[in-house]
Amino acid sequence: MGMVGQREESKNPLVIFAKVEDGILMLILVGMVLLAFLQIVLRNVFGIGLIWIEPLVRQMLLWVALVGAMVATRDHNHIAVDAVFRFLPSGRIKSATAFLCDTFATIVCCLLTYSTFLVFYRELNDPLLGNIMPGLPHWASLLTLPIAFGVMTLRFVRFSILALLHTVKGEAI
Repeated sequence: MGMVGQREESKNPLVIFAKVEDGILMLILVGMVLLAFLQIVLRNVFGIGLIWIEPLVRQMLLWVALVGAMVATRDHNHIAVDAVFRFLPSGRIKSATAFLCDTFATIVCCLLTYSTFLVFYRELNDPLLGNIMPGLPHWASLLTLPIAFGVMTLRFVRFSILALLHTVKGEAI
């Protein structure tokens, strides 16, 4: 790929979003490890600890899992039961099966987006859970769920459309 191709690729919103996702994933993971290490040092060396580190690290674990799921979905490397799929003949049957699987995943992610948005919205309007730590209300944390599932829904929609196009054309995936 020449310089022009690299410049065009770097302007692609999907490429930019992928880089942002990767950066967020790395930042949260490094932050989580550093905070856990700090808490261990503070407890074992100085006999003290910071009360807000453990809830924040637990929250960061959820964020790492969600962003990791988004990245896996982006690359179509999510968990899948493909024992039968890999033995299907290449062509229309395999493409149609991929379409059905991706459509099912779209529906599941869409329902999860809706459900988690309802939980977020209820907590935003009637805060029952309080704060995870000072300055971080539960509703802010809950907002990550519908965002992550929404992104995964859009990606599965894209994969479904691509699989449908391959099925119609009789092409291999």
